[in-house]
Amino acid sequence: MRLKQFAFVSYLIALHAGLAVALIKTDLLPRAAVKFGLSESALFPEEEMIIPRLREVHQQMDSSVPAGATIFLGDSITMALATAAIAPFTVNYGIGWQRSDQLIKSMDIYESIKRARRIVVTIGTNDLLQGREAGIESRYQAILAKIPSNIEVIMNSVPPIGNTERGARKIEDAKVRYTVMSAKHVCDADRRCRFVNSYDALSSNGTPLPGVLLNDGIHLSPKGYELWISSIRLALASKNNL
Repeated sequence: MRLKQFAFVSYLIALHAGLAVALIKTDLLPRAAVKFGLSESALFPEEEMIIPRLREVHQQMDSSVPAGATIFLGDSITMALATAAIAPFTVNYGIGWQRSDQLIKSMDIYESIKRARRIVVTIGTNDLLQGREAGIESRYQAILAKIPSNIEVIMNSVPPIGNTERGARKIEDAKVRYTVMSAKHVCDADRRCRFVNSYDALSSNGTPLPGVLLNDGIHLSPKGYELWISSIRLALASKNNL
Protein backbone atom coordinates (compact mmCIF):
# COMPACT_ATOMS: atom_id res chain seq x y z
CA MET A 1 0.00 0.00 0.00
CA ARG A 2 2.78 2.42 0.96
CA LEU A 3 4.58 1.67 -2.29
CA LYS A 4 1.44 2.54 -4.26
CA GLN A 5 0.98 5.76 -2.30
CA PHE A 6 4.60 6.71 -2.90
CA ALA A 7 4.24 6.04 -6.62
CA PHE A 8 1.05 8.11 -6.79
CA VAL A 9 2.65 11.06 -4.96
CA SER A 10 5.72 10.85 -7.20
CA TYR A 11 3.44 10.89 -10.23
CA LEU A 12 1.65 14.03 -8.99
CA ILE A 13 4.95 15.81 -8.32
CA ALA A 14 6.26 14.94 -11.77
CA LEU A 15 2.99 16.03 -13.36
CA HIS A 16 3.08 19.43 -11.64
CA ALA A 17 6.77 19.91 -12.44
CA GLY A 18 6.09 19.18 -16.10
CA LEU A 19 3.21 21.63 -16.13
CA ALA A 20 5.38 24.33 -14.53
CA VAL A 21 8.05 23.88 -17.20
CA ALA A 22 5.41 24.05 -19.93
CA LEU A 23 4.05 27.31 -18.53
CA ILE A 24 7.42 28.97 -18.16
CA LYS A 25 9.27 27.74 -21.24
CA THR A 26 6.52 27.74 -23.87
CA ASP A 27 3.74 29.95 -25.17
CA LEU A 28 1.07 27.60 -23.81
CA LEU A 29 -0.61 30.32 -21.74
CA PRO A 30 -0.79 32.98 -24.48
CA ARG A 31 -2.24 30.43 -26.93
CA ALA A 32 -4.82 29.35 -24.38
CA ALA A 33 -5.69 32.99 -23.77
CA VAL A 34 -6.38 33.51 -27.46
CA LYS A 35 -8.40 30.31 -27.74
CA PHE A 36 -10.67 31.10 -24.81
CA GLY A 37 -10.80 34.87 -25.21
CA LEU A 38 -8.90 35.56 -21.99
CA SER A 39 -6.02 37.88 -21.27
CA GLU A 40 -2.63 36.44 -20.36
CA SER A 41 -2.79 38.12 -16.97
CA ALA A 42 -6.11 36.41 -16.23
CA LEU A 43 -4.52 33.01 -16.82
CA PHE A 44 -1.25 33.72 -15.07
CA PRO A 45 -1.31 36.92 -13.00
CA GLU A 46 2.46 37.12 -12.52
CA GLU A 47 2.19 40.69 -11.32
CA GLU A 48 0.19 39.41 -8.34
CA MET A 49 1.70 35.96 -7.81
CA ILE A 50 5.37 35.79 -8.81
CA ILE A 51 6.90 39.25 -8.75
CA PRO A 52 5.71 40.20 -5.22
CA ARG A 53 7.03 36.92 -3.81
CA LEU A 54 10.47 37.48 -5.30
CA ARG A 55 10.45 41.08 -4.08
CA GLU A 56 9.89 39.74 -0.57
CA VAL A 57 12.89 37.43 -0.90
CA HIS A 58 15.04 40.27 -2.22
CA GLN A 59 13.94 42.54 0.60
CA GLN A 60 15.07 39.96 3.14
CA MET A 61 18.46 39.78 1.39
CA ASP A 62 18.95 43.49 0.89
CA SER A 63 20.13 44.53 4.36
CA SER A 64 22.96 41.97 4.09
CA VAL A 65 24.33 43.32 0.81
CA PRO A 66 27.78 44.79 1.54
CA ALA A 67 28.88 48.22 0.42
CA GLY A 68 30.67 48.20 -2.91
CA ALA A 69 28.70 45.33 -4.45
CA THR A 70 27.71 45.09 -8.10
CA ILE A 71 23.93 44.73 -8.30
CA PHE A 72 22.20 43.18 -11.32
CA LEU A 73 18.61 44.25 -12.07
CA GLY A 74 16.38 42.69 -14.71
CA ASP A 75 14.03 39.89 -15.68
CA SER A 76 14.38 36.11 -16.09
CA ILE A 77 17.35 36.56 -18.45
CA THR A 78 19.24 38.28 -15.63
CA MET A 79 17.78 35.86 -13.07
CA ALA A 80 19.54 32.95 -14.83
CA LEU A 81 22.85 34.81 -15.18
CA ALA A 82 25.85 33.58 -13.16
CA THR A 83 26.81 37.09 -12.08
CA ALA A 84 29.94 35.87 -10.29
CA ALA A 85 31.35 35.06 -13.75
CA ILE A 86 31.40 38.82 -14.45
CA ALA A 87 32.65 40.43 -11.24
CA PRO A 88 33.26 39.60 -7.56
CA PHE A 89 30.80 40.67 -4.87
CA THR A 90 27.69 40.57 -7.06
CA VAL A 91 24.01 40.41 -6.16
CA ASN A 92 21.43 39.09 -8.62
CA TYR A 93 18.06 40.82 -8.30
CA GLY A 94 16.62 39.50 -11.55
CA ILE A 95 12.89 38.73 -11.43
CA GLY A 96 11.19 36.50 -13.97
CA TRP A 97 8.38 38.12 -16.03
CA GLN A 98 9.40 41.61 -14.87
CA ARG A 99 8.81 44.58 -17.19
CA SER A 100 10.51 47.97 -17.02
CA ASP A 101 7.63 49.60 -15.12
CA GLN A 102 7.70 46.76 -12.59
CA LEU A 103 11.45 47.12 -12.15
CA ILE A 104 10.95 50.80 -11.31
CA LYS A 105 8.64 49.68 -8.51
CA SER A 106 10.99 46.89 -7.39
CA MET A 107 13.87 49.35 -7.03
CA ASP A 108 12.08 51.05 -4.14
CA ILE A 109 12.94 48.11 -1.85
CA TYR A 110 16.64 47.94 -2.75
CA GLU A 111 18.35 50.18 -0.21
CA SER A 112 21.61 48.50 -1.21
CA ILE A 113 21.56 50.49 -4.46
CA LYS A 114 22.67 53.52 -2.45
CA ARG A 115 25.86 51.78 -1.29
CA ALA A 116 26.65 49.78 -4.44
CA ARG A 117 29.73 50.20 -6.57
CA ARG A 118 27.80 49.72 -9.79
CA ILE A 119 24.37 48.73 -11.08
CA VAL A 120 23.88 46.51 -14.14
CA VAL A 121 20.47 46.90 -15.78
CA THR A 122 18.93 44.61 -18.42
CA ILE A 123 15.20 45.07 -18.93
CA GLY A 124 12.66 45.36 -21.74
CA THR A 125 12.13 41.86 -23.13
CA ASN A 126 8.83 41.41 -21.29
CA ASP A 127 7.70 44.87 -22.40
CA LEU A 128 8.14 43.60 -25.96
CA LEU A 129 6.49 40.24 -25.32
CA GLN A 130 3.45 41.96 -23.82
CA GLY A 131 3.23 44.70 -26.47
CA ARG A 132 4.15 47.42 -23.97
CA GLU A 133 7.34 48.79 -25.50
CA ALA A 134 5.80 52.22 -26.28
CA GLY A 135 7.28 54.88 -24.01
CA ILE A 136 10.06 52.62 -22.77
CA GLU A 137 12.64 55.38 -23.18
CA SER A 138 11.02 57.39 -20.40
CA ARG A 139 10.99 54.28 -18.20
CA TYR A 140 14.71 53.75 -18.82
CA GLN A 141 15.21 57.35 -17.72
CA ALA A 142 13.18 56.69 -14.57
CA ILE A 143 15.35 53.64 -13.79
CA LEU A 144 18.55 55.67 -14.05
CA ALA A 145 17.00 58.45 -11.97
CA LYS A 146 16.56 55.98 -9.09
CA ILE A 147 20.30 55.25 -9.04
CA PRO A 148 22.41 57.77 -7.09
CA SER A 149 24.52 59.99 -9.35
CA ASN A 150 27.84 58.76 -7.90
CA ILE A 151 27.23 55.11 -8.84
CA GLU A 152 28.44 53.55 -12.07
CA VAL A 153 25.81 52.06 -14.37
CA ILE A 154 26.09 49.39 -17.04
CA MET A 155 22.97 49.29 -19.20
CA ASN A 156 22.49 46.28 -21.45
CA SER A 157 20.12 46.34 -24.36
CA VAL A 158 17.59 43.57 -24.71
CA PRO A 159 19.04 40.55 -26.52
CA PRO A 160 17.65 39.55 -29.91
CA ILE A 161 14.38 37.66 -30.08
CA GLY A 162 13.86 34.89 -32.60
CA ASN A 163 10.83 34.47 -34.82
CA THR A 164 8.60 34.46 -31.76
CA GLU A 165 4.84 34.73 -31.45
CA ARG A 166 2.98 35.34 -28.22
CA GLY A 167 -0.54 34.11 -28.79
CA ALA A 168 -1.70 35.85 -31.98
CA ARG A 169 0.96 38.59 -31.69
CA LYS A 170 4.24 38.39 -33.60
CA ILE A 171 7.24 40.16 -32.09
CA GLU A 172 8.67 42.33 -34.86
CA ASP A 173 12.41 42.90 -35.03
CA ALA A 174 11.80 46.62 -35.67
CA LYS A 175 10.26 46.90 -32.21
CA VAL A 176 13.18 45.04 -30.66
CA ARG A 177 15.61 47.46 -32.34
CA TYR A 178 13.49 50.40 -31.15
CA THR A 179 13.88 49.14 -27.59
CA VAL A 180 17.64 48.71 -28.07
CA MET A 181 18.04 52.26 -29.40
CA SER A 182 15.88 53.66 -26.60
CA ALA A 183 18.21 52.16 -24.00
CA LYS A 184 21.27 53.43 -25.87
CA HIS A 185 19.90 56.96 -26.20
CA VAL A 186 19.16 57.17 -22.46
CA CYS A 187 22.49 55.67 -21.43
CA ASP A 188 24.52 57.86 -23.79
CA ALA A 189 22.95 60.94 -22.18
CA ASP A 190 24.23 59.90 -18.73
CA ARG A 191 27.98 60.31 -18.19
CA ARG A 192 28.23 57.51 -15.60
CA CYS A 193 26.46 54.98 -17.88
CA ARG A 194 28.18 52.50 -20.17
CA PHE A 195 25.98 50.85 -22.83
CA VAL A 196 26.33 47.19 -23.82
CA ASN A 197 24.60 46.32 -27.08
CA SER A 198 23.57 42.76 -26.27
CA TYR A 199 21.41 42.70 -29.38
CA ASP A 200 24.39 43.22 -31.69
CA ALA A 201 26.60 40.86 -29.68
CA LEU A 202 24.12 38.00 -30.13
CA SER A 203 22.80 38.61 -33.64
CA SER A 204 23.82 39.20 -37.24
CA ASN A 205 21.69 41.40 -39.51
CA GLY A 206 18.81 41.15 -37.06
CA THR A 207 18.92 37.36 -36.83
CA PRO A 208 20.03 35.67 -33.60
CA LEU A 209 23.34 33.86 -34.00
CA PRO A 210 22.99 30.08 -34.23
CA GLY A 211 22.67 28.47 -30.83
CA VAL A 212 22.47 31.63 -28.66
CA LEU A 213 18.78 31.23 -27.78
CA LEU A 214 16.82 28.35 -26.30
CA ASN A 215 14.01 26.77 -28.28
CA ASP A 216 11.55 29.35 -26.96
CA GLY A 217 13.38 32.02 -28.99
CA ILE A 218 13.60 34.30 -25.93
CA HIS A 219 15.89 32.96 -23.20
CA LEU A 220 19.64 32.61 -23.65
CA SER A 221 21.41 29.30 -24.11
CA PRO A 222 24.78 28.55 -22.49
CA LYS A 223 26.44 29.88 -25.66
CA GLY A 224 24.32 33.02 -25.48
CA TYR A 225 25.30 33.62 -21.86
CA GLU A 226 28.97 33.06 -22.71
CA LEU A 227 28.86 35.78 -25.38
CA TRP A 228 26.81 38.11 -23.19
CA ILE A 229 29.13 37.70 -20.22
CA SER A 230 32.12 38.53 -22.45
CA SER A 231 30.39 41.72 -23.63
CA ILE A 232 29.69 42.90 -20.08
CA ARG A 233 33.23 42.07 -18.96
CA LEU A 234 34.60 44.13 -21.85
CA ALA A 235 32.42 47.08 -20.84
CA LEU A 236 33.64 46.83 -17.22
CA ALA A 237 37.26 46.68 -18.31
CA SER A 238 36.80 49.68 -20.58
CA LYS A 239 35.06 51.63 -17.83
CA ASN A 240 37.82 50.86 -15.33
CA ASN A 241 40.48 52.07 -17.77
CA LEU A 242 38.89 55.50 -18.24
